Amino acid sequence: MNIEDLRINPAPTLVREHALDKLRGAIAAGFYRPGARLVERELCEALGVSRTSVREALRQLQSEGLIEAGSQRSIVVAKLSAEDAYDIYTLRELVETTAIQRFVERDDPKALKRLQSAYKAIEKSASRGDAAALSDMAGAFYELILDGSGSKAIADTGRHLLKRVSYLRLASMSEPHRIEDGLSEWMAIIDAVANKDPKKAAEALALHISNAREAVVSRLLRDNYGRPDSE
Repeated sequence: MNIEDLRINPAPTLVREHALDKLRGAIAAGFYRPGARLVERELCEALGVSRTSVREALRQLQSEGLIEAGSQRSIVVAKLSAEDAYDIYTLRELVETTAIQRFVERDDPKALKRLQSAYKAIEKSASRGDAAALSDMAGAFYELILDGSGSKAIADTGRHLLKRVSYLRLASMSEPHRIEDGLSEWMAIIDAVANKDPKKAAEALALHISNAREAVVSRLLRDNYGRPDSE
């Protein structure tokens, strides 16, 4: 990713959403790293949008916990401590295992096909060694599970948690054997859903999130983000 990738093609009614998606994606991809300062003027130039659109996007990102106030009224990309990440992944496990049990119980063939297609996209990205695309496809996979629960409350809560750790997904995948292990874990999830076994589906997803949590926490500890007050 580079600065030109942030440029937005004008579409008046959707400019704010485009700006929000671009900035959220840039943070998830690591283009803007934790602790990086975000300057409104520079973002306006990069995105090609008004300061109003940028400010609205930044307000939304702040509500999602992706950015925060820094020193001297600056805005910076949020840093998650290992403790924060552990807690968020634990909450993800609670929400998403509930979601996948609902998913299985609803027994929607179209939802299953969408989930299977998402897994195939994950496999293709992994085979190409495209970590950024793999991270995006993994996020889409989890969102399909949330949507398939049929519960707006579950889906909204789960999405908020996913956004908080979106930029950590790449870090998790960079851990030794994590992509290979992840593929087998995703396949186990698909198999359990296809076999209409809500208990096994929840167990498979819980194992997957637990292993991702371990990888993320290990990475954060090595990167000196181990404590909430670390700099």
